[in-house]
This record gives sequence, C-alpha cells and structure tokens, in this order.
Amino acid sequence: MSQSSGLLARILIVFALAILPVKSKAMLQDEIQVYDDEINAKGVSSMELHINSTPRGIQTPSYPGEITSNNGVRVTPEFAYGLGHDLEAGLYISYANANNQFQYAATKVRMKWLPIREEKGDSFFAGVNLELANVQPQFDESRYNSETRFIIGKHFDEWLISFNPIIDMPLSQPYVHQAPYFSTATRLSKEVTPELALGVEYYSNLNQINQPINYQNTQQMGFLMMYYDGKPISFQAGVGKGFSNSTDSLTLKAIFSIPLWD
Repeated sequence: MSQSSGLLARILIVFALAILPVKSKAMLQDEIQVYDDEINAKGVSSMELHINSTPRGIQTPSYPGEITSNNGVRVTPEFAYGLGHDLEAGLYISYANANNQFQYAATKVRMKWLPIREEKGDSFFAGVNLELANVQPQFDESRYNSETRFIIGKHFDEWLISFNPIIDMPLSQPYVHQAPYFSTATRLSKEVTPELALGVEYYSNLNQINQPINYQNTQQMGFLMMYYDGKPISFQAGVGKGFSNSTDSLTLKAIFSIPLWD
C-alpha cells in the first residue's frame, strides 16, 4: 500500500466514526464551510468574509446565559497567508448580533497543511487543519477549544467531492476532561460553467463519542449551494435546512473571497 493510500484509509476510518450521531454541543456558527484543496501559495494573502443568519433557529438555551441562534446574524472576516511547504496560516475574528447590536464573539487561529494535492500529481487531495479558539462564554460553554479538521477529496472531471471529519476538544475546565466531539462536513458539486458550480453540503455537527446515540439530539443540516469563481468577486452562497430537533430550521450563508496582496 502506498503512503497516500495508507493516509486515505486512516482518514476514511475517522470519517466513518465521525458520522455516528450522538449528543450535541452548543457551538458558535461563525464558519459553515467544507474545506477542499484551496490553499494560498507562499507569500499570498487573502480574506474571506463569512456571513450567515438563522431566520428560524433554536430558541431554547442549552446552558444558562447562552445567546441562541434564532434570528441571529454572524459576521466573520478570515485572513489567510501562504507560508509555503503546503502550509497556510489563518486568523478569524467573529462578531454576532445579540439584543439588536453586534458584539465580539470569538478569535480563532488556524494552520492548514495540505501535502497531498492533485495538482502535484497525486490521485486525490488530503491534509489537515488545526485550529485554536477563544470564544466568549455566551456562545460556548468552553471558553477555549481546539479543532482538528481532516480534509480529503477528489475532482472527477467537472465534479468535486470533499469530506471533512472533525475532532473538537474543549480546553477549559471543567470540560477539558470530557470525551472529544466529532462532526463532519461534506460537499458534492458540479461545474456548470468554468466559473459557476452548483452543489450540496451536509453537516453533522459536534457529536460526543461516549454518549448514547439519539439522532434528534444531534445537529444535522443540508445546504443547496452555488459557487462562483469569477469577477468582480468570488463567492459561495447557500440555503440550509435542519433535519433534527437540535438544528436550526432555516440558515442562510455566504462566503466572499477577497484577494489582498501577493
């Protein structure tokens, strides 16, 4: 078995574990995105502006003091810089509306490593994104958190499929000794023109591995998506529907990609 095939097998095992629905955890929905093989070249900077809203969302807090997502809007600029050697660094600064005004919600730093890429001659793309987050207590029970997001996918002519098995670990007391949470993000899309693609995304969010399985206590959401990679600005936008009692019923999202300097 080749090195890349061995990595693919290990990632698929993690993915299989990740789709098991179990107990859900409150989370800040500042980034709703499936990671694929996009990565900045060395010295290239960019910004993505994440905007999402929940016209019909969860109204009951999952812990005292939580700001729920119902009628909420989140705005998150993300800055990224290519370090070379298949590495990219990123910084998020998230804001959310509450009581009819926007407030600071979180800061997150990340590092993406994408050593296996089709453009380098590999048969698929694969890597990992590591993230550390400092989230305000009204948006997450655990102030500090880490996320390990595996990235695996492939282009089939005009089709793209990408899977993100995700391990989320609280780093604050008393949650630091709990079992990790698993989630998945999946994308399947097809190019309609060289600049436009249509597709679907599915998210199964933040499931704790040592809890009894209960589908209605998990967060399950699907999106109909449009991806535009052209001028004057590239963007993606989608409409999402929740499929469980613990999921926002209606979510709208958009991500605008803004090149900065080379």
